[in-house]
Amino acid sequence: MGRVGGPTTGESAWRHAARIGSLIGAAALIPVALFLLHLTGGIGALATAVAVTIALMVVAIRRRGRRGRRDLRAVAWRLTALLAVWNLVSFGHYVLIDNGDTTSERMATWGRNHGLGPAIDWLEVHTYDTPPSRTPAKTLTLAPTITVAPTTTPTTTAPTAATTPAGGVTTSSAPAVTTTTVPLPQAPAALTPAFAPALPGEGQWLPIAQVAGHDTMWATSIRPLPDTGGVVATMVVIDQTGLRSALFNGTEEPGGTWARGSHVPKELQPALLAAMNGGFRFEHINGGYMTEGKVVKPLRDGDATLAIAKDGVMRIGALGRDFTNDGSWASLRQNLILIVDGGQSQVARGISEGVWWGADYGRNVYVPRSAVCELADGRIAYALVADVNAEQLARSLIELGCVKAMQMDINGTWPSFVTYPHDAEGRLHPQLVDRRMGSNPGRFLNGSTKEFFAFFDAGQVPAGSVLDA
Repeated sequence: MGRVGGPTTGESAWRHAARIGSLIGAAALIPVALFLLHLTGGIGALATAVAVTIALMVVAIRRRGRRGRRDLRAVAWRLTALLAVWNLVSFGHYVLIDNGDTTSERMATWGRNHGLGPAIDWLEVHTYDTPPSRTPAKTLTLAPTITVAPTTTPTTTAPTAATTPAGGVTTSSAPAVTTTTVPLPQAPAALTPAFAPALPGEGQWLPIAQVAGHDTMWATSIRPLPDTGGVVATMVVIDQTGLRSALFNGTEEPGGTWARGSHVPKELQPALLAAMNGGFRFEHINGGYMTEGKVVKPLRDGDATLAIAKDGVMRIGALGRDFTNDGSWASLRQNLILIVDGGQSQVARGISEGVWWGADYGRNVYVPRSAVCELADGRIAYALVADVNAEQLARSLIELGCVKAMQMDINGTWPSFVTYPHDAEGRLHPQLVDRRMGSNPGRFLNGSTKEFFAFFDAGQVPAGSVLDA
């Protein structure tokens, strides 16, 4: 019989279970705290915290009784609360400061920068798993509001000297004058819509930029897939006659210090015509990145490569087959393998080789996808197709006339093609070519976290500019 007023056996068991539960609860907080620390502290901070935590747990266990348990709980709760606040401050500081990206882009980037990429991929996969409608879309997505007036074909005249029968140049007569017609870039042939009747303007090319008085870029929207009418593509065809292109480097991707940094500098803006997004984050590709004579990530033969020669001409192909890194290139940016090659889809081949077309976790993911391609006439083109999986992107590009194509950035508002009409005072008015592009149109003028490509009127580029770096 127990003492009067003392604890019963049941009460003792209950208190013992409560103590065990308290210890388990405190111990469960430790992994949470360590995870929060790893987000912003990295592996070094994590290792230090593990050592400190083990030491504190040893002290708490040795201090038997209620005081030891209370100390352990206090350590766990305070550490977890402190690190939660630490991460909230880091998250808020990154997301609330406008760096040119949209809020959703900043949220995703913070997560990827702090080891949450797999979680973000999983969320995207299970968010964007709805296939596009088979019902034909009722509207197109082309957004330009500036129509470039048609131009006339100019002629050039040059004096030629008359020569004597002996071959010496005579100066006794006026030089003869010949008139040479300079062939100008022509708009692409209209695309044939897959559905009848066609929507207004579908497949018809709208000029959106000029160089030296002639059209150099044209855009159109079209429903490219006969069996999936809900898919709409916008394409920009770029004739490089009189153009000069360049790769600019983002503050985070690739980061570092560059002559061509995160924005187009003021001295180049009078020559600026257009700019487009780059490729995947580096952790999502096996291929490389080289520019300004520096290799940021090693290049791989066989990978799809957007190459810019030192004269500013852009090419697309497989490195080691279509061109080599022979020192003649100003920039080489790789992204997966060619998604279209020889007019054929390479998606299945890529999957068999482990190519990461975008996180899928065994499911089809339907998101906005961008690509750069080469057409049969040798011109290059940019395309945004949404919302599609990788195979639907490849099929769309083939329907649009691409013989070689390279997938660029995908998801959300990362795909972006901007034109820069100039007003009478020379001010730029950035315009996204597709209404689905929700990014900041001034991103490439004010600063971009990721790399991008820009196109300039070569005749207006000042000598010794950063394009020569």
